Amino acid sequence: MTMTLELLIAFLIGATAVGRATRLIVDDDMPVFKWFRETWVMFFVKRERPSVAELIVCPFCVSIWLAFGSTLWAFLSDLHWTWWFLHLMLAGAYIAAMINVRDIPAE
Repeated sequence: MTMTLELLIAFLIGATAVGRATRLIVDDDMPVFKWFRETWVMFFVKRERPSVAELIVCPFCVSIWLAFGSTLWAFLSDLHWTWWFLHLMLAGAYIAAMINVRDIPAE
């Protein structure tokens, strides 16, 4: 596989994975992520830092940091298999969920 094709595929998978991770952190009600989000907000609101508390509920704020971490990991690890594993899992989960949501039959 050429380097350009590998980078293109990594970009597409990475962007989809960051989208899923952003949704997990900002919107999903999965207990671990809901607890983290609520704890983060309460921690910074109590310290009178509501602007910092808002960082966790803003998808534009969260996604830039996740994208930075993903990109840094990709370059520092030279797209190690662990990067591919996590990102393929997140991207696959996001695509499967989007297909499932749109495939529910009308009542």
